[in-house]
Amino acid sequence: MKHLITLFALLISGPAFADTLKCEGTLNSGTYAEFEMPAAGNATLAFDYREFVIDLSCQGYAADIPVYECVEIIPGGNKYVVQFALGLGKAHVAQESHVPGFNIDKGTLICK
Repeated sequence: MKHLITLFALLISGPAFADTLKCEGTLNSGTYAEFEMPAAGNATLAFDYREFVIDLSCQGYAADIPVYECVEIIPGGNKYVVQFALGLGKAHVAQESHVPGFNIDKGTLICK
């Protein structure tokens, strides 16, 4: 019974933050980028002060520190990927390559 209650609590719990997670900084290319992940809805990755914005779908993974991976919502192509662990203060931006399982590092953003 104790395991059933724990499982139920995990299923109904939402993200481990109540507000919007915001990260920003300059990527390796010199491009300014902003990543925002609200407690509900799609995350966004914006470039050049929001002149180019892409939507991302995020998936959380249970761990000692909650880890999230957000992937660009487009059919096919080399999608952008943002990975971060809550509380560590950094989000890593990458782009999928033509080689499965290999992402091209685009840089790190600082989270507030």
